[in-house]
Amino acid sequence: MNKKTDTPITSLSPDSHKDVPWWNRSVIGEDSLVDDLLGKLSKQEVSESALFLHNREMTDLKVFAKTAEAIDNEKFGQDEFLVFVKMQYLLRKGINEYQGLYESLQLLKAAIDAKDCFISIDQAELRYRGTKQQEFYNFVESLLLDHENTKVFREQMQMRLADVLPQIKTEEGKTALQNYVKYIDQLSDNELGLKLLSRFKAYQLGDYSILRVISELIQSLGKRDLLDFKGLVSLVRVNYETFEKLRDIIGLSQRQTTPETYGLMIQFIALSNRHGISHLKFDDLIKVMQKWYKPYQAIMGIRQEHPPSQYKQPKAFKEAIPGVEIYEKYKKWLTDKKTGMVFIDFGDEN
Repeated sequence: MNKKTDTPITSLSPDSHKDVPWWNRSVIGEDSLVDDLLGKLSKQEVSESALFLHNREMTDLKVFAKTAEAIDNEKFGQDEFLVFVKMQYLLRKGINEYQGLYESLQLLKAAIDAKDCFISIDQAELRYRGTKQQEFYNFVESLLLDHENTKVFREQMQMRLADVLPQIKTEEGKTALQNYVKYIDQLSDNELGLKLLSRFKAYQLGDYSILRVISELIQSLGKRDLLDFKGLVSLVRVNYETFEKLRDIIGLSQRQTTPETYGLMIQFIALSNRHGISHLKFDDLIKVMQKWYKPYQAIMGIRQEHPPSQYKQPKAFKEAIPGVEIYEKYKKWLTDKKTGMVFIDFGDEN
């Protein structure tokens, strides 16, 4: 027995010859030096075109990986942030309890964001009630019922304002009407703004202060645990009458009008307020990773088509693929373990 090893050569497993010094391997026979040499000589060379494609895709991939690493942030892996990402997916797809809630939620959020405009518009209509002002308010209301788009709406409103202003006697009245138009212009910056104003008038809900109440309720959550859904629902129950007044405005059905539905809504809006900026950066990361994914697939495809068992492996094929850790991390975090649902598809750039 050779002192360099305590294991007889004849007892080695089929793959163990790789760990055995060459001087302890038989010259001929299975797993011998000659057998190993013949195996290497019989392997094909990877074609130059395949290697060129591999290296070209690797060059692109490295650029995307470097960008992704610069954007990546530990916050993206926090439970609360990931719940927000998943909620957005479920809302857009209308899955389970989120079915049919997306537009209503967007309307509620837009209404809360524009609460000051709504209140200012309401105060102007209540305070300045001269004949010409009243005619102008009625004109705006008729425009809301039938307008082609926001641009046309604004143009028609400005034209009528130019006609009416000279007919108003006091400077205070003129300024008030100009401010009224300014607030409506601001409101129309969001494509849902005019739709909301039209609904408020159609359902004769002039108490815009309820938007401030709901806004203050959401702001009061502060650093509260937003994943405590039962606690959020309890908060809604205390203020349920206020929420219920908005049912028709935001387009909820009778079936959807429950404390749980409003609980989901304030949870999402509060999460959006807390993580909105981070989510914009996360969106940038996902967009970069979706670009990264194409060369990644190409590289993996080329390597799989040229396995080590059949091809001599060039140095480039053994190079680690940058960005894989980020890909695996978010693929794991954004895949539901129970259902297999994928909340972010790296292969979809739409």
